[in-house]
Amino acid sequence: MWKLLKIELFKIFKRPRTYIAFGAIAAIVFLFQIALWFDGKTYIELILSNIDASFDFSDQFKTRLLNGYFVCFAVLNILLIQMPLLVALIAGDVIAGEANMGTLRLSLTKPVGRTQYMLGKFFASSIYTVSLLLFLAVLALFGSILLFGTNDLVIFRSTSIHQMSRDDIFWRYIAAFGYAAVALTTVASLAFLLSVFR
Repeated sequence: MWKLLKIELFKIFKRPRTYIAFGAIAAIVFLFQIALWFDGKTYIELILSNIDASFDFSDQFKTRLLNGYFVCFAVLNILLIQMPLLVALIAGDVIAGEANMGTLRLSLTKPVGRTQYMLGKFFASSIYTVSLLLFLAVLALFGSILLFGTNDLVIFRSTSIHQMSRDDIFWRYIAAFGYAAVALTTVASLAFLLSVFR
């Protein structure tokens, strides 16, 4: 099984289209971080514009709002739709791509059970999904912390404002990325299932 998994991972990471997701995530995160680095004050003022009439925010408070945790939160909200699509692009191509190239029937003639063969492909697509999410975590969370530092996280909702202490945030991001791993693996599973029916 381990040898089969290594072969499937090699096949996934050999294709150039696999790196579309990594490139898209890196481009979006870097562009957003650069934009906030140069013009973050305008973005914060835009967010505060609805409640600026009710509260008097100092410039120091506005500067403290723009920190690594807030930037990561904003990036994750931007990538909420794109991440499942990027995962489904590769996970759905694991079976359908081979069927399209005509190598699926040839692969099934090898002395490996079909269950093992499908599990190898599924685990390979799950590893790809988790590696994509880890790549996002490194760029969005750790990259933003390096660029902007850390402070309390203030989240603005339509009816409320939530403030979290800087000591209470990091573990929440780790839990959020863990939850995202489960959700994206589910998306990969569905894409994998639908690719079988090709």
